Amino acid sequence: MTSRSSRSWPPDRLQYAPRVAPTATVLVWFKLRSPELADDFERLMAGDRDVVRGSLDTVSDWRLTRPLDMPGQATEQADYVLIAEIVEVERWEQQISEQLERLEDELTRLVSSRGLLVVGHVL
Repeated sequence: MTSRSSRSWPPDRLQYAPRVAPTATVLVWFKLRSPELADDFERLMAGDRDVVRGSLDTVSDWRLTRPLDMPGQATEQADYVLIAEIVEVERWEQQISEQLERLEDELTRLVSSRGLLVVGHVL
């Protein structure tokens, strides 16, 4: 039996927490073709929220908001920002591609431009 004090440090094998699927935060910004389309866009996104909850198991939470008018921030680039927490990034990429294809016609009618930024967690 080895006493606690006689064990070498560092141990031969460190015990780490089990590896979990990579997670990330996704930011998608939308510029509407016209401010008058805001109600239609919000309806589309509200309906899509139900679809996302039922079909995208890689999205743990998401919310749609308007950007704040802050000094140094280019609010003219986006009328809306969607923020989503995702798990299993690789599988999410496939699921979101299918979702965007489904929404493409409606988004083209409502949105003049959109951008996407995926930010991985550091720790």
